Amino acid sequence: MKQATHDRDKERAALEGKQRQAQARDDLQAAKNQDFYARLGLESPEAHPPEDVFIISIHAEHWTYEDLEAGATHTRDVEHDRVTLDADDLVRHARDYGIYEPSCTDPRMTPEIWFRSTFPSEDRANFEQGVEKYYSLHVHEVNDHPPGPEDYQRVADLIGVRFDRALDLPQREEQEGPDLCL
Repeated sequence: MKQATHDRDKERAALEGKQRQAQARDDLQAAKNQDFYARLGLESPEAHPPEDVFIISIHAEHWTYEDLEAGATHTRDVEHDRVTLDADDLVRHARDYGIYEPSCTDPRMTPEIWFRSTFPSEDRANFEQGVEKYYSLHVHEVNDHPPGPEDYQRVADLIGVRFDRALDLPQREEQEGPDLCL
């Protein structure tokens, strides 16, 4: 009887030892995997590369017939002030506000570029009072830095606006998983 109890205790201790070794091996492999993904800039194999983040403002100008004759308007509003958007929301906002034209012909011309609507919004004030409302989209930051010519070109490409002298940017390819060929 004592021998059977002693054998069971030995088996249990051996089994627990194997389980601890397996757990330690799994923990070591998990740490190695985490280091590998961290070097790639990912949290895990399922993590996707970070999306572009844009901080923008949308301004509106109201033009009456008198303003058009005088060549200036005194009524300006801020529709959205420094909002953070992803690429899909940026495209939606540009479409919703009728943004179809850049403020210049070449993204390298000036550090301050905006995009504007070319036709007045068709709203009640336009039809009843003759007030034409135009919108402008201002990009303040792209991925936490002030936009440069490449960023303005990327925004223009996203929202369907064309510069006369566009930059030739490399195409960004969508991929299923992390790029392991670094």
